Amino acid sequence: MTQQNILKYFFVISISMVFAYCVKQYNPPVLQAKNNYLVVDGFINSGSNSVTAIILNRTRSISDSVTATNPELNASVQIVSDDGSAYPLSETGNGNYQSAVLNLDNSKKYQVKITTSNGHKYSSELVACTKTPSVDSLTWQQTNGVNIFLFAHDPSNSTHYYKWDYTETWEYKSPLQGSFVVKGDHIFVADATDQIDSCWQSDLSTNILTGSSIVLADDVINNAPIATIPQNDEKIFVRYSILVRQRGITADAYKYWGIVQKNSQDRGGLFDLQPGQLVGNIHSETDLTEPVIGFINASSETNERLFIDHREVTDWNVGSDTCANLTIDQDPDDFSHYYYTDPDYTFFHYVSPSGLAIAQKICLDCTVRGGTNQRPTFWR
Repeated sequence: MTQQNILKYFFVISISMVFAYCVKQYNPPVLQAKNNYLVVDGFINSGSNSVTAIILNRTRSISDSVTATNPELNASVQIVSDDGSAYPLSETGNGNYQSAVLNLDNSKKYQVKITTSNGHKYSSELVACTKTPSVDSLTWQQTNGVNIFLFAHDPSNSTHYYKWDYTETWEYKSPLQGSFVVKGDHIFVADATDQIDSCWQSDLSTNILTGSSIVLADDVINNAPIATIPQNDEKIFVRYSILVRQRGITADAYKYWGIVQKNSQDRGGLFDLQPGQLVGNIHSETDLTEPVIGFINASSETNERLFIDHREVTDWNVGSDTCANLTIDQDPDDFSHYYYTDPDYTFFHYVSPSGLAIAQKICLDCTVRGGTNQRPTFWR
């Protein structure tokens, strides 16, 4: 789930008590107040050679017109164990804080301590480390769209509560396939480092994904729904990959994320829950009455990757392009010179005997749409 969506959902929760019993429209004082609550997103990664990442943001008032995130900058963030050992996190920008590679002692308990730039102090409760079992497999089925499912089990029968997120990556092509690239005002034959025919784009999951085996005799997760790709989505026009990350969580964390999930994904019941029901494990040390949003868990993380090729799906229409090309005169003194002044166009190919075919960049250059032309290291 992206930090922007989390903030949006938590903010709506934070004002729900005000609106729950309103009959006529009015502007209650809470709407005029600056609901500048701290939001802490992340977990303590207790796996070997692992990095912990924490994101700090602030909620916004409903009257604010700005919808962008409100990152908490210049804070001091650290992981602290029950024996007092501290592991600082460095700020990497936009409210993101990251530790060095750590090998935490899983027999100890840990908490996150935060000091914001205004001197206010916050801390999470001490939590024990959970060892997360491996993902057994990822599978997919096509019923119009493609549905992806996860299977896992814990042989020690001790996890029971799970949380997942994922990163999708897909390859796509430019509508027109060329063999050349323009650098400055000259034309070059493209190679693997500067080709613009094939690109890869990635996206993070936005839904809250949790599961539990507590009602079963064995700690088994079967057919947990992870993601759905709509029919004819571009993500499987060429090749698609999903990397699913699995974490064991506590019963309290499972309950917490279940409430957040209900408020964010069950639109009909959005105002049914009161803010007091969203009980996290992070508190203000400076002002005990100040609400803080977030739940810190300590666990290792396991993952599994799945690939789907276009040839494996059926009736997956890749559509048709409407890209036309123009012909312009070639520079008679320098065939490699590209001089067309419209920045929306670029070189396509040579036209015999003395012309250049050009087309819009969006038709020839896949990077224009935000992807990278560098093949990911995991791509096969």
